[in-house]
Amino acid sequence: MLTTVNMKDTKEIILAAACDIYLLEGYRGMSMRKVAEKAGISPTAIYRHYQNKEALHHQVLREGFKTFDSYLQPALAGKTALECLNLAAARFFAFATEQNKYYEILFLTMDHTVEHKVKGALVKDATTSQVFMVDRVRECMNEGSLKLDDPEEVATLLLATCNGFFGLYFSKKVSDTPPAMKAKYDRMYRRLLNGLLP
Repeated sequence: MLTTVNMKDTKEIILAAACDIYLLEGYRGMSMRKVAEKAGISPTAIYRHYQNKEALHHQVLREGFKTFDSYLQPALAGKTALECLNLAAARFFAFATEQNKYYEILFLTMDHTVEHKVKGALVKDATTSQVFMVDRVRECMNEGSLKLDDPEEVATLLLATCNGFFGLYFSKKVSDTPPAMKAKYDRMYRRLLNGLLP
């Protein structure tokens, strides 16, 4: 019988295997048997942890959203609203480069053919980061550090630009050393922010 610690380790191994297969083959190519094989456990053992493929898929997405949120939360330590927004941009870079599998799943390869199945269970998780960024932008506008505008549209502009930047790297259209990539990201973000300053 698995101990509590082993069960936790096994769940993490299963999630990591599911991420790998999802990135290679998408939701349709992911099967419980393939995940079990990649995780090094028996196909029946996987059902101790996840009822079916859909439950496992949901958990992969939930873990991704939860991890992304955990990266954004430290941005709240900023002393001003603008500092919080700048920290959030830096934390987005950290998430995309340190948790690249989750970044790719959430922002680049999420299978929209199963989107209708995740809406009910994951809609709150999926919108947490968007709400977080809208709140940071709104606070900047309220304190006068950003021009008054539609906070939701400005937050979408920031997220879309940063996401597009990472998309170029993940699709191998652009390549740089990690320090060069970070320097380009910072310059891009500064250019974008300069157009939003009052």
